[in-house]
Amino acid sequence: MDEHTLRDFRELLESHMRGLLNSGYTPYSRFCDHGANDPMDEADMASHHCDQSLVNAIQHRTQQLVQEIRSAIQRIDDGEFGVCCLCSTSIGIGRLKARPTAMLCIHCQETLESVKRRFVGAKRRVAMA
Repeated sequence: MDEHTLRDFRELLESHMRGLLNSGYTPYSRFCDHGANDPMDEADMASHHCDQSLVNAIQHRTQQLVQEIRSAIQRIDDGEFGVCCLCSTSIGIGRLKARPTAMLCIHCQETLESVKRRFVGAKRRVAMA
């Protein structure tokens, strides 16, 4: 991959990471605003716990995305960006444009997903038995 393309991907990744890290305002902040002194009935408490769970899931996903972006930037620095970490073949530019944090070529990704589906299916069959 040429330097210009790598620079473009680095800028894209860094921009996305800045957006994730600098999003001080969150539309979910209203979920956390319930006052400690406000009385809550069971329905309010259940709703509040559900809202908190959603906020936690979003925060966890954001942290995962930031880590994936940092990993991709490190691969650019190490000269390994765009190379499948399983088979060492080139990851297609179209795949990288769609998912710049991709670590696997399309063939290895499809194989991994197929194995996961079979594993989940086997677990379900065992659980039902």
